[in-house]
Amino acid sequence: MAIKIGLIGCGGHGRDRLSKILFNMESKVQLVACSDLDNASATSTATEHGYSNSYENYMDMLEKEDLDAVVVALPHDLLKSAGKSVLEAGLDLFVEKPAGVNADEILEIIEAEIETKKTVMVGYCMRYNPSRMRLKALFDKNIVGNAIQIHGHKSGSQLGTWNAYLERGGGQLRWHGVHIVDQVLWILGDRQPIRVHCETQWDKVLGSDQDSAFTILFDDGITASISVSSRTETIFDVIEVFGTDGRIRSEWPSEILDIQSSRISDYQNPTRIVPNSPDYMRMYTIQMNDWIDSLIKGVEMPIGSLDALNVYRVIDAAYKSAEAGEPINL
Repeated sequence: MAIKIGLIGCGGHGRDRLSKILFNMESKVQLVACSDLDNASATSTATEHGYSNSYENYMDMLEKEDLDAVVVALPHDLLKSAGKSVLEAGLDLFVEKPAGVNADEILEIIEAEIETKKTVMVGYCMRYNPSRMRLKALFDKNIVGNAIQIHGHKSGSQLGTWNAYLERGGGQLRWHGVHIVDQVLWILGDRQPIRVHCETQWDKVLGSDQDSAFTILFDDGITASISVSSRTETIFDVIEVFGTDGRIRSEWPSEILDIQSSRISDYQNPTRIVPNSPDYMRMYTIQMNDWIDSLIKGVEMPIGSLDALNVYRVIDAAYKSAEAGEPINL
């Protein structure tokens, strides 16, 4: 039986990425209804992607439509309230990253998830990026030996809409930093962060964080260094892992992978893998298929609310560290 899907948020991401992918999953899903405060956007999304009905008010959609699960793709400050409403309506939830604006909001989602016995998946799409998936697989095979350090960097031009304002859940740490922190925690597995130390440059006009660099100390001594910036015209997104026997570096959106390992004969010398035609949408396609398959099989969500909470514990500590001018213990 097809999963009956609703959508809250018909902006660029919900409409042009996620709905497009769901529309092409005809054998697995039925697109029932979508909603957006901009009625024209909701109506055109329904027409373009095959939703049967459209709404301005998502509460009306939740009350009137026969749904199994809902996708929430809204600005950060609206994710928690919409996500809780979906769960309280007795529906499974896919909520875009980072699922709220701080750890307290994620805890509210977790409480609703427990009370309703429904599932939550959080859209940290970069885990499904083919280059990052390959980095993770190589790391898990221990080709770098004992891990020592991991570095992540993400940057691009100045944020210019709601995502530039702290009160809307914006700023570089919440926009770019959450992605990098999630990947670091995912790559390192069961290791636990215990301390965060952050330095931040603030935008004097917007009042939000413009550039940040911070370190994370893990319980086994591994350190992570993470930097985010709003002052580069070109997008840079890099993860690099260093170990006693090698290193792995993944870049996005180029999908270039650099590998060197004294443990693997094929990688004794520095090796660069360059894809012929990297597909920007592929990670979203893999992500949404993984979510729907998990619903159909009734298994644990691949990226859950606890993952979102762990990310925000680090990000919240980074903000506190930047303000206090000293490390923050977790």
